[in-house]
Amino acid sequence: MNEPRKIVTIKPTYEVSVGGAFICPIIGRTSTEITYEPIVTRVDVIRTQTMTPNTTESKIWASGVIFDHVSQTVGAGIALGAVALPQGLLTDLSGAQTKEAFTFDRTNDLEREFAYGYWGENRDGTMTFYWHPVCKLTIGEDAKNTRNDDSPDPNKTYNIEVIPFGSSGKGSIWRVRYAQNEEKENVIPLTIDEFFVSPIYTEEQVDTLYASRAASSSQEQLSTGVAALKEGTAEMNPDEDDTAFTGLPGLSGLPDLEDD
Repeated sequence: MNEPRKIVTIKPTYEVSVGGAFICPIIGRTSTEITYEPIVTRVDVIRTQTMTPNTTESKIWASGVIFDHVSQTVGAGIALGAVALPQGLLTDLSGAQTKEAFTFDRTNDLEREFAYGYWGENRDGTMTFYWHPVCKLTIGEDAKNTRNDDSPDPNKTYNIEVIPFGSSGKGSIWRVRYAQNEEKENVIPLTIDEFFVSPIYTEEQVDTLYASRAASSSQEQLSTGVAALKEGTAEMNPDEDDTAFTGLPGLSGLPDLEDD
């Protein structure tokens, strides 16, 4: 029997603020693998951020009509407004040469690739996390003003070019998203530290991440159970050394069984 058709009203959540930013330089990459620096730098300096996908569009005509409309994302551009990014990090990502406290910005500097991540705070209290696995940074307009009676309002502009990575039947990866409010009911959502500890760019990394969490959870439950047993033993045998686990309470003092 077919169910009657119905209309379901959904009230979606929405992002109310941008959170911190994460930057992890790339050591090297091939067509299938990326090697990142072991340290991810977090900077809570974002004031504004606008991400604009770069797309190519075309129409396929057949028999005098539009047969199909093809649209493909080939990357993205991120306009980042921030209080400031660390000068040492900017120098590293720009590829500039340094000597002591001097930095030499040259016309042929090769910008260093890096992963860029950030999160958005949602109205329902959850967060959405983002990683762009391969990016390059260009410094935007650098305006300087004189001091006056107004409070300082620092806002530096940076432009991040997002580069698609990999090539397969599923297409290249230019962004990875994770929404806490889309997890299953019995799954604890990932935290900021769990998601951003390392850039994510493959489905295999997701499998490894969840497997690791499951193993950690099982170990924690086992440790909790053993601790509870030890505590119960100590309460039943207060005169015994509380550092030794002698087994389940109530099984001591039983007579030995002899053969007939």
